[in-house]
Amino acid sequence: MIPSRRRFAPVLGFFLLLGSLAPAWAGGPVLLTLTGSIETPNRGPMDPEYDKLFAFNDMTFETAMAFDTDALAALPQAEVRADFPRGGPERTFTGPSLAAVLEAAGATGETATLVAMDGYAVEVPVADLTARGAVVALARDGRAFGIGDFGPTQIVFPRAERDDLAGMNDDWWIWQVFNIAIE
Repeated sequence: MIPSRRRFAPVLGFFLLLGSLAPAWAGGPVLLTLTGSIETPNRGPMDPEYDKLFAFNDMTFETAMAFDTDALAALPQAEVRADFPRGGPERTFTGPSLAAVLEAAGATGETATLVAMDGYAVEVPVADLTARGAVVALARDGRAFGIGDFGPTQIVFPRAERDDLAGMNDDWWIWQVFNIAIE
C-alpha cells in the first residue's frame, strides 16, 4: 500500500524540522573534531546537552573544526604501510595526513593532545607527529573503520616504509580518536 500524501506530509515535516535543528556545521556524521588553537573553526561551543562524548570526557571549547567523512575524504589522501600492532602483519592504512588536517583547521599550536573515545589521551609535539608522517587513518586494508573497532579514526605512521620508524613503539598509535586538542 502506498501511503497517502496526507500521511506522508507530517513525517516529512518532522524530518525537515530535525534538519533545521541540526547545527550549521553538520554535514554528515562528524568523525574528528579539532579544538584549541585553530584559526578556521566551523562550529561553536561545546554543548553539554548535545556533545555527550565531550561532556563525558570533561572537555569544553568555545570553537572547533568538525570534520565529517566528506571533509576528511576531500583532503589529499595518504596510503601508508605499517605493522600494527608492532611486530604484527603489515597493513595498508589510508586517510589524510595529520599535517593536511591541521592545515585545514588552521592549527597554530605546538602540542597536540590525541583523545580516544574511552578517554585515553596522549600529548605529543605537533612537529614530532608531522615529521614522522602521521596519518589520520580512516581505513585499513580498504575497509573503513567503524565504532567498536579502531574507528572513527586512528593515528598511524609509515613504519614499514621508513627505516627511522622501524623501532617506533605503539604509544602514539591512538585508535578511536575523536578529538585532537591543539595548544
